[in-house]
Amino acid sequence: MLFSRIRIFAALIAVASATAPAFAQEIETPAINEEEEKTADAIAFAKELTADATTALTAEGANDAERLSNFQVVLADGLALETIGKFMLGETRKSMTEEQLARYNEVFPPYLTKLYAEQFEDIVGKPLEVIDAKAIGARDVIVRTQFERKDAAPINVDWRVRKLRSGDQKAIDIIVSGVSIMLVKREEFSAFIANNSIDALLDRLEQETAA
Repeated sequence: MLFSRIRIFAALIAVASATAPAFAQEIETPAINEEEEKTADAIAFAKELTADATTALTAEGANDAERLSNFQVVLADGLALETIGKFMLGETRKSMTEEQLARYNEVFPPYLTKLYAEQFEDIVGKPLEVIDAKAIGARDVIVRTQFERKDAAPINVDWRVRKLRSGDQKAIDIIVSGVSIMLVKREEFSAFIANNSIDALLDRLEQETAA
């Protein structure tokens, strides 16, 4: 819908060009190009990240542990782990000690990348098709991809890509079949801490990562 509105707006500008000042077109046109460029960059990023992940998880001659390790390296580079980690803790982060934050920052990257590896197990190596993309706010783009499967229905995977202040493209969420790991885990973390403690959560994350 967003892109349709942009095209309609561009058409209205063209119709009004006979009476509108020349500089009006010069102001609007770059904004449209910038929007399209942002979307194209996000699509390219999602394709590259998916291709790299597939290569890591299907490497010939590697065992499962090695494939997982390679996959985690790919995700560690492609995900905005600091942004995601802060989001999952929410307000709890403000009450954590420096020691607790250090433990969390150490265990969270391998925990999250291992979690995504499990989610991707059924679609690794399958053909990927980008079926839609739309801008969300000023910095994010949702890229919807679809993985075809031979004997089952396709799986939709949405990549929420953000251009960070550094200029780098990073995924801040990967939504598999409509389920956002970020949102699910944020709720799980909050409930677990409320019923137990922050230290208990850290112990659990460390145990699950080591398993």
